[in-house]
Amino acid sequence: MKRLKQKLSPEEKAILNVFESGKSRSIPNVATEKKRFQNIAKAHGLKNRRVSLRMSEWDFTRIQEEALREGLPYQSLLSSIIHKYLTGQFYDSCKNSKE
Repeated sequence: MKRLKQKLSPEEKAILNVFESGKSRSIPNVATEKKRFQNIAKAHGLKNRRVSLRMSEWDFTRIQEEALREGLPYQSLLSSIIHKYLTGQFYDSCKNSKE
């Protein structure tokens, strides 16, 4: 199998090596698990609310710059930041470095 020219994390490399070696095994109840993960992905991917924000020009420019560095639309970056904050996954490096 021809590998794509992209960098893989150590975990991704391990998964790829197991898959390519033929040592991977199917899980029990594949159809049920597949449906469960499809439902999770579908529910997570629903973006059915529009939001209007007012922010300073400086904040807006910084968000756009960061989104450009990350290679995604600034709206997606804002959505990700809000989601991480609400689920407790947001890491404030400034706050933690002062403690």
